[in-house]
Amino acid sequence: MASAITQCSTSELTCSICTDYLTDPVTICCGHRFCSPCLCLLWEDTLTPNCCPVCREISQQMYFKRIIFAEKQVIPTRESVPCQLSSSAMLICRRHQEIKNLICETDRSLLCFLCSQSPRHATHKHYMTKEADEYYRKKLLIQMKSIWKKKQKNQRNLNRETNIIGTWEVFINLRSMMISAEYPKVCQYLREEEQKHVESLAREGRIVFQQLKRSQTRMAKMGILLREMYEKLKEMSCKADVNLPQDLGDVMKRNEFLRLAMPQPVNPQLSAWTITGVSERLNFFRVYITLDRKICSNHKLLFEDLRHLQCSLDDTDMSCNPTSTQYTSSWGAQILSSGKHYWEVDVKDSCNWVIGLCREAWTKRNDMRLDSEGIFLLLCLKVDDHFSLFSTSPLLPHYIPRPQGWLGVFLDYECGIVSFVNVAQSSLICSFLSRIFYFPLRPFICHGSK
Repeated sequence: MASAITQCSTSELTCSICTDYLTDPVTICCGHRFCSPCLCLLWEDTLTPNCCPVCREISQQMYFKRIIFAEKQVIPTRESVPCQLSSSAMLICRRHQEIKNLICETDRSLLCFLCSQSPRHATHKHYMTKEADEYYRKKLLIQMKSIWKKKQKNQRNLNRETNIIGTWEVFINLRSMMISAEYPKVCQYLREEEQKHVESLAREGRIVFQQLKRSQTRMAKMGILLREMYEKLKEMSCKADVNLPQDLGDVMKRNEFLRLAMPQPVNPQLSAWTITGVSERLNFFRVYITLDRKICSNHKLLFEDLRHLQCSLDDTDMSCNPTSTQYTSSWGAQILSSGKHYWEVDVKDSCNWVIGLCREAWTKRNDMRLDSEGIFLLLCLKVDDHFSLFSTSPLLPHYIPRPQGWLGVFLDYECGIVSFVNVAQSSLICSFLSRIFYFPLRPFICHGSK
């Protein structure tokens, strides 16, 4: 009976991946237990959905439940397993012929009792080897978790950089089309300025693209270094405990170097070029929009959708919650169904805002989302200290400076054009081109925290 109980207890504390006793044990959804380092490395290398290595049940990635054993429960551990450790750990002091069962906290050297009383070590603090082994093992596990967090953060940054690179050329081409569409509306002598603007945009686009590629390469290399460091720590955790104090110092130095060398993601942004005459031309169509106070609606879903796209749920380094959850939606009293119209809105006091035109039918509903039809909006969202601009229909990020004063909105109903301009810099933010409006439009404003 005793042997059966020991065998059962031993099997519960054995990792089926490394076939060794559990290191930092965790339990996944199906109930099987593994070493946390073994499972992290196995699941990272798996292209298919994460599943249990034993029963193949699909499990959520890194959905771990830590195991805490009662201190009074007698269980086999690495320290109690008979192996070469028992003989190798019993080191004898050559000078005093005593067992080295103390560790000096200052230089982490193994000492016998007489050595610890010598003038060199008498003023130092000493620990019994068993106590020190547990202390250094805990520090080692903390370092492993720190390395893995850096590895995951680096992978998230790499994924974001890769996503931007995949759409960067499309964005540059589309923005070139937006810029080019503005210039036929002005005098012929501005053609030369148009050419310079487009060439500068292409040049800036290439520079930023190269920065993104270099950043992507650095993050990929850092991912390899972090993984190698993590695997080395895992190997150290399985070594004889007596070797931990000597090896941990070098590991801590290398970990500090990796922390300082962690690459940061690129926040690409293009220059805001002034388009000569755009403000004067648009002012010919200026109207004054009044708000209809009788229409009460709350379109918080627009912000929630955009915030969900900007913030990963597993990214603990990014704050996705606004300072205020109150949003004010306002509709223009004017219904626009023909002609050219231009108006301006002051956005300098708002961190999160939505401005543009919507189908008149949306005044009676509160479920407007980013993928809704009949909305032509420019959105600004603040995440941490970074502001991002997006336009709808379809949702598209704009890597240009946000307006910090007056924002201009222009509608050409017959030509199917909605444009947004930075009034202070007389520059184009974005345009909806070649649309067909077959329904009335209303000006729309929604803003969040100040």
